Amino acid sequence: MNKPVIALSGNILFDDSGPFRGYHRSYVNDDYVRSVENAGGLPIILPFTQNEQNPADILGICNGLILTGGHDVAPLGFGAEPLQGIGDIFPERDSFDFLLIKEAMRLKLPILGICRGHQIINVYNGGTLYQDLKYDKNCTIKHSQNQRPELGTHTVTLDKNSKLADIIGKTELVTNSFHHQTINKVGNFLKIIGTAKDGTIEALEHTEYPWLLSVQFHPEMMSAVSDDIKKIFTAFIIAAKRGL
Repeated sequence: MNKPVIALSGNILFDDSGPFRGYHRSYVNDDYVRSVENAGGLPIILPFTQNEQNPADILGICNGLILTGGHDVAPLGFGAEPLQGIGDIFPERDSFDFLLIKEAMRLKLPILGICRGHQIINVYNGGTLYQDLKYDKNCTIKHSQNQRPELGTHTVTLDKNSKLADIIGKTELVTNSFHHQTINKVGNFLKIIGTAKDGTIEALEHTEYPWLLSVQFHPEMMSAVSDDIKKIFTAFIIAAKRGL
């Protein structure tokens, strides 16, 4: 098999109606699966579990890790008390994602964080978050867009010396936006490589690790309609296939 195996961090969907009300389903949004497949990878879902050994065992057969979106990151995990703007949290998944990052880095796997994945990477490395964009006095752009998922709605400016600028081949990108939390203090060994026009941190890369990139927007929703965005997944799959 010459396709790299890409692990997608899973979440739990709680049925809130119908005959299976309260039922738990392991899932990721299909856009992640499609984006990996279209870029030449073989996606597998890592189901959320509190068994600490299972994720490590599964990552042992993988070539890359994508940390997907989902719940707000629990404030206690970055030393803060919950403010009124916090949304639904899932602390057990925070611990699950931390374990995935730790094991992926031990194995030297390429890592791509998306939305919540971007935030969880920052917290894992000692950073903090704004629990809601209203707590960031500089935030003026509407970041939680009520638009089609694949529609680019605001501009992201990229550091010309960054991995992401190299991948895209330009220093400006129009992205979608579906978040209400964002980076406050940047974590250790992380570098800001992309910002919105209001200064909101849209992309980070690790300064010491061979291939770790995180973005606040949702490239998986845009990859089917944007050649620029698809390049992110293509570059990630190439790194996973090559190995670090």
